[in-house]
Amino acid sequence: RAEAWQREEGVERILAVLEGCLRFDALGSTSKERFERMLTPLSGLLDQLGSVSAGHRARVTLALGNLLGELAVAVEAGTGSSLLWRPLNHQLLLRSRHAAAGVRCAALKCCLALASRLGDEYNALVPETLPYVVEALEDGDEEAEGAARALVAEIEGLLGQSLAEYLDQ
Repeated sequence: RAEAWQREEGVERILAVLEGCLRFDALGSTSKERFERMLTPLSGLLDQLGSVSAGHRARVTLALGNLLGELAVAVEAGTGSSLLWRPLNHQLLLRSRHAAAGVRCAALKCCLALASRLGDEYNALVPETLPYVVEALEDGDEEAEGAARALVAEIEGLLGQSLAEYLDQ
């Protein structure tokens, strides 16, 4: 039991350290290549969250969401472009259709963290995000539906308008 707890805590600490490195990267050293090397294992970490305890999933989701938000900001600073936000957002959205409800929920919460961190700049990603959110709002899992509703509320706040007309289609 202690070994499992240490392993779980280790993942959270690694994510927090990576987030700090990205947040305080004054040199803008997050290149496209670095971004791509990080994206696959970080987004793949979501796939592992379907088989862990709810508490660990919540802590890792929070840490991962914060890290992915910083990764998006850092890659824009390093490359001068926000084009790589799309593959990041897409990897999260794909996992909102995962077979495991815990993974779907974690993915939606990471999308929420990304939207919160990018603010109005996330608006460029909204058109591709909405179809996934519409599906998630009809998810049979209450927690995943709640995460989708929270994401809708964040997007509505960023856009300054209701999404009801798009969500009812």
